[in-house]
Amino acid sequence: MKLLLDTHHSRLAAEQLRADGHDVTAAAADPALASVPDEELLRAASRTGRAVVTENARDFDRIIRAWAVTGEHHAGVVFTSPRRYHRGSSTYPANLVSALEALIAHPPGEDPDWAYWLP
Repeated sequence: MKLLLDTHHSRLAAEQLRADGHDVTAAAADPALASVPDEELLRAASRTGRAVVTENARDFDRIIRAWAVTGEHHAGVVFTSPRRYHRGSSTYPANLVSALEALIAHPPGEDPDWAYWLP
């Protein structure tokens, strides 16, 4: 499973996941992705077969619902809670890395256009 972390997630999380052998990029580390609108970020991720990891559930839920109506596809969306994965927490980004490694080990399925809430 390939992932793209949305800009509000630490690029350190992506670096740690890559060090563990996972194919993960961070929008915050890529100037071309850091400032694009959410819909364009999802399109960019989809073109490369990446699921987007985001805490912006409201906007991404709206986008994936609209895409379902129009027939546009994506490679998955992983929703995270800003309370559980708080950037100011002493456990962040290690707790995010751990949860994403568990997801990578047991992906939600082969079905396209999936969405998943990270526990």
